[in-house]
Amino acid sequence: MTNGSLDQHLFPKGGSSSGTGVSVRQWATRYEIIRGIATGLHYVHHEYEPMVLHRDIKASNVMLDSSFRARLGDFGLACTVADDRKSVTGVGGTWGYIAPEYAMCGKTTRQTDIYALGVLILEVVTGQRALVNRRKVVDDDDVHITDRVWRLHREGMLSECVDGVLLAAASEDDKKQMNAESGNDVARLLLLGLACSNPNPSDRPTMPDVVQIIAKSAPPPQVPPQKPRFVWPPTEERASNDESTSSSMMSDLDWSTDELQVSLGQPPMTHTQTDERYASFQLQSAGAHHRKTYASFQLQHSV
Repeated sequence: MTNGSLDQHLFPKGGSSSGTGVSVRQWATRYEIIRGIATGLHYVHHEYEPMVLHRDIKASNVMLDSSFRARLGDFGLACTVADDRKSVTGVGGTWGYIAPEYAMCGKTTRQTDIYALGVLILEVVTGQRALVNRRKVVDDDDVHITDRVWRLHREGMLSECVDGVLLAAASEDDKKQMNAESGNDVARLLLLGLACSNPNPSDRPTMPDVVQIIAKSAPPPQVPPQKPRFVWPPTEERASNDESTSSSMMSDLDWSTDELQVSLGQPPMTHTQTDERYASFQLQSAGAHHRKTYASFQLQHSV
């Protein structure tokens, strides 16, 4: 693609962690980039047959054409899902974009892709990476972008999330439009990013919901001021007493990196244990180096 990948513009090497390209300084361009990504993901989830799970949505896998229109790319880890199934098991993805339930059981669904999309939306609006080195933050709770944005949402300070590059290049009218507390497009996308990255998959919007919210044919999602606690196993799984199925699915699956090991297939945990374990996962993954793996699947249809 003419303009390379999105991460080259949001996070240029040797520069600040904000976009430097002329076009990505414009709010309208970033909004359309998010629209393009969502349209592509909706297509592979709901229109392409068989359904495709991308499994590695991130800024470096979004390509930009000469007009800065976004195309979802790099389907090297993607997999097709049979009509009678809703998920697949197997390891893939990039730290920072991995949904908590995927880290716990290695099960990929539409909702794990939507979690990654939510993180990416927050990156595009804020100009900040999903994960920052914990040595660079005062509060360990701010290591992951969802925690940083949710904290500001709780404090009624969403406007502080907006990328300074956008504000510096904006006219006075544009700056008023980007006041995230006024219920405008910036607030719409920040709230959508938080909703998509809700720790609990059943509380995330579907891709049809996401597309409608971006198109402004549906109102912004209602997002609680306090980040929800990650509950594992999900309430519906505990209610159905289907632990044997979950155990067989998760058995003997270990995921290791240089600084992080997530052991799957453990017995159900209490809320406190779950919160502590996922918090530890987030903190350690900020310094981990992801070991890439590749699947043989190649998507033949260009999205």
